[in-house]
Amino acid sequence: MLGDDRHARVMRLFSTITSPVFSELIVVIAGVYCSRLPYDVSLFQTLRRMNETTPFKLVFLLEGLNPLRSGTRQQLALTLQIATADGLLDFLDSPPTIRTARPHEFPLL
Repeated sequence: MLGDDRHARVMRLFSTITSPVFSELIVVIAGVYCSRLPYDVSLFQTLRRMNETTPFKLVFLLEGLNPLRSGTRQQLALTLQIATADGLLDFLDSPPTIRTARPHEFPLL
């Protein structure tokens, strides 16, 4: 959840991106946070303002020990459907993408 100070810092950092090839903004999210995501309105307000500055495709990178087996990916998909229905993602030109990754400290064997 972004407070006013954190929002201002994020916006300052984001405004420094000048690359003409920038197209995706990746938000790394832990599985335990998925269900709370629609309630983090300040996050979506910040993302909206960022997109107004420089349009992007939004990607949620779900990180966990095994996000595919634990059902966390499905939970995030449902959560994003709720956020979309609530109008929190109506600033995007396309629906957000979900990708999964394992934390670096737990390499694949």
